[in-house]
Amino acid sequence: MMKHDQESDKKQIHMRLPLTIGLAILIFLVIMGMLFGFNSIQTTDYYGLRDNMRVDVYYTDGSTQQFEDGDFGTINKGDVLQASVILPDDLNMDSAELYIPLYNAIVDVYLDGQLIFKDSYDSDDVAGHYGNRVYEIPLPYDYASKELVLNITSVVSMPYSDLKGIGIIPANEAWKKIIEGEGLVFVLSIALMVMAMIFIVYFTIQTIHRKKMQLGLPIAVFELLISAWFFGSLRMFYLIFGNIEFCSKVEYYALYLAPIPLTIFIYLVLDSPIGKKIIAGEFFVYLAFYLVATGIELSPVSINYSHMLSYMHLLAGIVIVGLVVGVFVGTKKNTNRNIYILRYGVMISMVCGILELIRFNVTKYVLQQSWVSTHGVSALAILVIAMSLVIYLISFSADEYTLKIERQQLMMLAYKDALTDMPNRASCYRRIEEMEEQGIREYTMVFIDLNNLKTANDVYGHETGDRLLKMTAGFIQDVFSEEGFCARWGGDEFVACVFGGEKNAAMKVMEFQKKMEETDQKGEFPFKVSAACGTMRSNDKKYLEPLEAIRQADAIMYENKKQMKAAGGA
Repeated sequence: MMKHDQESDKKQIHMRLPLTIGLAILIFLVIMGMLFGFNSIQTTDYYGLRDNMRVDVYYTDGSTQQFEDGDFGTINKGDVLQASVILPDDLNMDSAELYIPLYNAIVDVYLDGQLIFKDSYDSDDVAGHYGNRVYEIPLPYDYASKELVLNITSVVSMPYSDLKGIGIIPANEAWKKIIEGEGLVFVLSIALMVMAMIFIVYFTIQTIHRKKMQLGLPIAVFELLISAWFFGSLRMFYLIFGNIEFCSKVEYYALYLAPIPLTIFIYLVLDSPIGKKIIAGEFFVYLAFYLVATGIELSPVSINYSHMLSYMHLLAGIVIVGLVVGVFVGTKKNTNRNIYILRYGVMISMVCGILELIRFNVTKYVLQQSWVSTHGVSALAILVIAMSLVIYLISFSADEYTLKIERQQLMMLAYKDALTDMPNRASCYRRIEEMEEQGIREYTMVFIDLNNLKTANDVYGHETGDRLLKMTAGFIQDVFSEEGFCARWGGDEFVACVFGGEKNAAMKVMEFQKKMEETDQKGEFPFKVSAACGTMRSNDKKYLEPLEAIRQADAIMYENKKQMKAAGGA
């Protein structure tokens, strides 16, 4: 098969791939939606403990404060909460467990003074145990009416979440509690991560194939990280991997890694060489710090990842400011007409970020209230950025696709004969080059000369001559397009190439001549309709270069034409 046909097949596969991906994701969403999103998943029973808790807070400065309603205000690293509650005696849960969702904390659990759960942590390195955690602690059958005490230690210097969600549930139903009321979020988050991973593979292949970074690759990586951050912040990784350290840390790993693909993307769309150098510098500094910080966190080195979070925030802030400036200053509308999408997305996200900063500080320092574990407006800001990136990619890809179609159309015009709508001589030369590249040696060249075209034009008008040419071109394409190629060589001359055996070529020439004879017998033209043909064979034993084969076929055709004139058939 010729290279042209192979490229055509590749293009068809390329066009089917996005449709296949979209269909697979749609089916996945429907199935997952039926299982989670559209079913009311909830625990068969649940008894919340927060409202009945008494909380004693032991601050690191030695002071103590008591709270009777389960609230405890803002606490910092090293502060210890002792939350106690008398369990009810009327719960009908024969097999029950204590469900404790915590954020940046470690916990030990006592029942009537007996230790029933001790968190697995290094007492000399408690600050390393940050992140979202879910504890499922089995309760003994005689837990009713006993005093439950939770010793909770805050492990990082940041606002702590409240005790909402702590309660008693039937055994093995913690997953229901995590997903309760969040079924649709779970489905969409999973779908986004799956879709992002598919497109990461797709754009990676495209990048390797084209030897150029595709804009979709950093966007797909960014979308994966943001989806993983949101998924992890809702503790949903526990539904997949169970209660392991990864689930508590993935929120941090994903969020602080997200500026890296975002920086790569902005670098690709920048027009300013100076801007590119600044962004590249930010990229390498941030990437180096991220790798060092994460490496230390994963190693036995005594420096804690949580100690470096403030520096990570600072560096991330500097990178984001650089990216914002780059989008507004380092890009031009005349070279990137879709840049306004990113600019509006950045502006909206900046407003959301400022509002989140105000909300955070008012809640923490002015109202002196516990900070509920939610991303609030910051989630909206990141969502806007993510959506603007996707919309930008779609718009940019649509423009690229339109330009590609236009180039293909221009290319088709350059290689197509305007009158007969068949390939022209330039197309024939291109196909000959492909033959030589592929090492095709066995073929038959057919040179065809249409008779009486001058008579048709001079006596009956050029409209008749054009009709004769179109009809002949149609016959040639019908006969010779399969298992080879054909082209209008110029004027009343045509060239066809037939791959394979000599017998096949002879049969095709006979088929073409038969069509011409049938047209002549029908009397569709007021003159003799015929064509002279010459063929030249090439094979391994006697190989001819294609252009030489055409030249020799032309000479043979000329001899045949003289014979036809002598016999009165031309």
